[in-house]
Amino acid sequence: MISLPSVPSNQQLGPGADLIEHLAASPRPAIIHYAADGRTELSGRVAVNWATKTTHLLESYGIAAEDRALFDVPVTWRTTVLVLGFAWAQLDWTTDVDEAAAILTDRPDDYLSAAGEIFVTHQDSVDPALVNIDDEVLSHPDQALLGAADIIGRAQIDEPTDQHVTVLDSGTIIDSAEVRMNPVVWWAMVDAWRASKPVVLVDEADEDQLARIIETEHLR
Repeated sequence: MISLPSVPSNQQLGPGADLIEHLAASPRPAIIHYAADGRTELSGRVAVNWATKTTHLLESYGIAAEDRALFDVPVTWRTTVLVLGFAWAQLDWTTDVDEAAAILTDRPDDYLSAAGEIFVTHQDSVDPALVNIDDEVLSHPDQALLGAADIIGRAQIDEPTDQHVTVLDSGTIIDSAEVRMNPVVWWAMVDAWRASKPVVLVDEADEDQLARIIETEHLR
């Protein structure tokens, strides 16, 4: 588990602000992912492009605002931008599979009896009856379908920060190998972005490697 001093930022957008516009205009990276196959960096504009495509995909399957979505996925750069799209579409989080109009998962076999649409990510082979979101999302346009949404207000929760999340002055680090996407982790991401800070996902790192990442990414 990553263990570093936490220093909250006091320069943040409030609920009701347009996080999508803010991300797209930010000069800083939005997401940095250190995985076994290397480092991936996404600017705010690129993250928003992925999210925009996701909103188009959801609309094409009849998924709309205030429908409920269940997220059962690892924390990666790809699942992060997909969830950003779901959030922009104003889908409500649920853990009840019977309530879910949409299910985003890398474990589709667990949900084959569900009534909701199953969107599969991080799988090389996907049953044709399900939605291979990693492939299908690419065919959708990146021109915005939706206007501003209160992503910040909808994400904000009062629960304690997840033990796998470390907030520093210049960014938020998530021990992504040890946690799956959940509302507390999602709020930590949104909270970083609203303060123009990057979210840094680290799959595996010992203390020395983590110190180098912090130095490289200027996370002080």
